[in-house]
Amino acid sequence: MEEDMSDQIESGRESMKRRLPLYRIIIAGLLLLFVAFNFIPSGYYLIEPGPPLALHEIIEVEDSYRQEDWGSFYLTSVGQRRASLWDVFQFVLMPVERDSELTPVEASVPPGMTEEEYVGLMARLMEESQLEAQAVAYREVGFDVSIKGIGVEVIDILDDSPAEEYLKTGDIITAINGREIEMATEAVDIISDREIGEAVRLEIKREDEELTEEITTYEHHERPGQASLGIMITTAGLEYSMPELVSFVERDLVGPSAGIMFALEIYNQLTEEDLTSGEKIAGSGEIDHHGNISRVAGTDLKVAAALTESVGYFITSPDNEEEARMRADDTGLLVISGDKFSQIVEELRTVLD
Repeated sequence: MEEDMSDQIESGRESMKRRLPLYRIIIAGLLLLFVAFNFIPSGYYLIEPGPPLALHEIIEVEDSYRQEDWGSFYLTSVGQRRASLWDVFQFVLMPVERDSELTPVEASVPPGMTEEEYVGLMARLMEESQLEAQAVAYREVGFDVSIKGIGVEVIDILDDSPAEEYLKTGDIITAINGREIEMATEAVDIISDREIGEAVRLEIKREDEELTEEITTYEHHERPGQASLGIMITTAGLEYSMPELVSFVERDLVGPSAGIMFALEIYNQLTEEDLTSGEKIAGSGEIDHHGNISRVAGTDLKVAAALTESVGYFITSPDNEEEARMRADDTGLLVISGDKFSQIVEELRTVLD
């Protein structure tokens, strides 16, 4: 009997030895699958709300009037990261209410540009946005300001762009429909104000040549309902003269969409009045050096970001107002829109009085 028991025990041990490698293989396979799903990048970006940033912590104005009990203007943004396979799996097969979007990499980075080149272009547009915001704020308080370029340079042309057969990278657009263009924001405003399918006349400088081309606008997926030429541009030959009272704390921010909020924070620190009346005010919108405010992408996610900071007001352009109001519905967040900087200032004074 004892021998039978010993034989059974030994047989069990041998069986375990045979099975153990299989367990290890399964566990190792699961671990490899976990690593693949969580760390191997997919062909998509995950677009999510960025954390709201109090601009008085980013913008420093010499001899600022800001007091401790003043309210805050907040920059809202969206961040994008390369989605892992697990992110894509969750997004597609496990749909839930979420404040995020999934978009193909090729839809975010223009064809012909690397991710690094695209980020570099967005960084240049952020720098221009900071300069134009300063120009607007300085003028509003009475300073003399000069800021101009020699036109806008074509940095890249999208594959589906109607401008493909007419423009080349490096071209300088000097006028649109007879209006002289100095800054990239001016070109964007003029083109986006056209009807989709309407032709615009461009005056172009290409090396030693001067050309005139007529190009029909189209609707680009990133700017639905808005006319576009499908080109990436930046200001050429930028020159400016203005007081040097403002400095920006370096942060990992790119793109031009914070312009209106930069201008409001700078203006607020340059004046004795607290324009916020002690409130938290967020927003997003491009601004040119004339104070014109234009639409931006991702307003829905930016409102979602503002709500995490419990702000009371959200500033945007009229073109983004409906999208902002839909996201802010039943939250108590008040949306304020305007197409001019001075209009936003007066609206804030009225609403917060």
